[in-house]
Amino acid sequence: MKKLLLFSLISLLFSCEQESEIFDVVNLNRNYITVLGHGGMGISSAYPINTYESIINCLNIGTDGSEIDIQLTKDSVLVAFHDSDLSEKTNLTGSVSQYTFAELQEGYYDEMPYKSYAIISLDQLFSNIEDLTSHKFTFDCKLYNANKNDDAYLGRFANAIVNIAQKYGIQRKLLIESNDKNFLSLLASKNEKFKLFIYPQTFEEGLATATELSLYGITIANDDISAAQLAAAHDRGFRVAVWNVQTENENIEAIRKNPDFIQTDKVKHLVETMQATDEAFYAAIQQWQRPDSLSRK
Repeated sequence: MKKLLLFSLISLLFSCEQESEIFDVVNLNRNYITVLGHGGMGISSAYPINTYESIINCLNIGTDGSEIDIQLTKDSVLVAFHDSDLSEKTNLTGSVSQYTFAELQEGYYDEMPYKSYAIISLDQLFSNIEDLTSHKFTFDCKLYNANKNDDAYLGRFANAIVNIAQKYGIQRKLLIESNDKNFLSLLASKNEKFKLFIYPQTFEEGLATATELSLYGITIANDDISAAQLAAAHDRGFRVAVWNVQTENENIEAIRKNPDFIQTDKVKHLVETMQATDEAFYAAIQQWQRPDSLSRK
């Protein structure tokens, strides 16, 4: 009854601003949607995704954190890079795993309109964020060109994640996603407190794998999960992160499904939308708590 009254007050407070939609968020994340940039500021920003500039700007405009695509170099350094072949975005060719980090530092983004942005290591990134532990980060683990049965390679990748998490004290702020069940199982054996997500092709596959491996959650494209399916995942105790949220309308569509995390390409819009919802919620609480609020006509 109190909740119904509270959100009636929210509707009343915003009746004169019909263009503003106030969301009643219900999820497993304390009824809060964590806003994460997609590789920083997203695919349509002024910076290439996963660069220092993109991620820092994402944090500076008020997000909760950022998703980062991570790959492992030949000498076991974790770097932020998305594609399977460096030639798709940079002046280098081949895969990240064929290079040492020192060799990668000779490369740079050369795809128009991007020029001269560096490929960075996670160590370089995290060592230059002053308030690091106030943010959350999702590691999207890219196992390109890897033999999924190569225990040595998967072990080096997993150990690198463990080491970077421990070095910067971000274990509790870290979400880790992969589409490889063996790798997720290996990570779980390294640190049982890691928040692990399966990255499936379908919701049904994701729910089955999350159940089988007792994972923290499911990461899935926004178009591939309905509000009812998301609620079903919550009923089973699994958090849900959605991605492929590229427009302002898709931000709104994603919010309405009540996910726990949104990885967005329209970062500023989502930050502002969720801030407006939070402000309306607290304003309504203050109005509701006033002694004369219930007697007004």
